Amino acid sequence: MSIVLALGLAFAVPEPVHSTLEHRTSFDHAGERIDAHYRARVVLLRRQIGSVTKAGMPSTLRCTWRAHLRIEREARSGQKLRSSRRIDRRAILEGSRPGWCGASDNAVTGEIARRAEDIRAHLLTVAGEDQAVLKAEIEPKGVNRGI
Repeated sequence: MSIVLALGLAFAVPEPVHSTLEHRTSFDHAGERIDAHYRARVVLLRRQIGSVTKAGMPSTLRCTWRAHLRIEREARSGQKLRSSRRIDRRAILEGSRPGWCGASDNAVTGEIARRAEDIRAHLLTVAGEDQAVLKAEIEPKGVNRGI
């Protein structure tokens, strides 16, 4: 799994943090094979808090950040079924750093990179939970095939 990290300088604006993580899975439902493809990316929200103080006083500047996971799911079964869904997981990672947000870019990027396996675990959890939703989307209205 390759993760490319890049941060912008905007404050309090969601921004993508790294390249798309992907997960593919297949399962059988009511005699049909369902192929699901999940694409996820981390979106970072940073917020500058505190203020600059005069010389000799401790600074109260702090950058708080939260990483959200934005997942796009595409599912297919044969030629008929095409289903897509966007799933957001809020605040999968969070933290804060002293000083200006712009000055902590590398530290925040490094923290997110070190937690790549945690992020992947979130993606796999969402994919597992989504199977029930996907099965419900497949079912024709008024028909229960015995999930």
